[in-house]
Amino acid sequence: MLELLYTSTKTVTLQSTFHLVYLRSWDALLLFSSGKLDKVFRDGTQINLGAAISGTSISMGNLVEGRHLWGTLPPDPTVIYGADEITGQPHYIDVLNPAWDPGANFRAGDYLDEVTGLLLHSKAAGVIEIFRLADGVKLGEIQDPGGPYYDNLAYAGQGKVAAFHHATGKLALVDYINRTVIFRSKVAPCVRSAYDCRHDLVVTIQSDQKVRVYLTAALPSILSAPAFNPAPAQVNRLAGYAVRTRLTGDMGEPCAGYLVNWSLAAPAKGVLEKAGSVTDADGYAENFYFGQSLGEETIQAGVTV
Repeated sequence: MLELLYTSTKTVTLQSTFHLVYLRSWDALLLFSSGKLDKVFRDGTQINLGAAISGTSISMGNLVEGRHLWGTLPPDPTVIYGADEITGQPHYIDVLNPAWDPGANFRAGDYLDEVTGLLLHSKAAGVIEIFRLADGVKLGEIQDPGGPYYDNLAYAGQGKVAAFHHATGKLALVDYINRTVIFRSKVAPCVRSAYDCRHDLVVTIQSDQKVRVYLTAALPSILSAPAFNPAPAQVNRLAGYAVRTRLTGDMGEPCAGYLVNWSLAAPAKGVLEKAGSVTDADGYAENFYFGQSLGEETIQAGVTV
């Protein structure tokens, strides 16, 4: 699970149907609720931006660099518009899909990369489809076996989106250029989500209507038992034997930058090179054991969070 950084003290007024995006130019959230637009800050401050947008079948999605789009939904023809980054309103003359009507292949929370000409559509549980924007040709899918039906695909860096499932709080970092899932984790279940691409933060609004901000780093949950790597074929008391452990979150996410403390259970028959070592980007911490009684030695590792 990702580490919770902040919970707002103010609550955000929400209607039964609403959409949320993070805008880099504002460094704040844009809320579309019951036909009106509000700017929402991380502390829950909510400022109305004006009159309702005409049309009940219009919804928001995400563009590259922390921008947003507007799209009409069936039964109307699906037209995807760019948006004004100051007012948040649709640019009705800026049609992003002039040659193709995605129809059911577009929904609220989908993602469009107009730089590479790709539309990402959350199709089903564990499936994100990729379409060529110019003509609607399906280029392939991103498969996330066992993954949920993601509600929101938000820009998280060049060629990457953060995919959110609100009911469970599950999220994934997806490389849509290489069509791979880089990272999986979760937050508390929420009703809407956004990704702060300026500061690499996850932002949610939960059912209590409070804004929550999460670091994109998992809370440590599991420290594996120390193991020799590789397992020595024979004992040589003059050689050091690499031993390592791995620190992960509750969904197997690597936890980097944590200090692991090492020790030998008494009576010790050998020595360890270091009393502590720091986990790397994959969550591994390594040490070296010197001794000749590997089968009789108990190596211990622990971490303080």
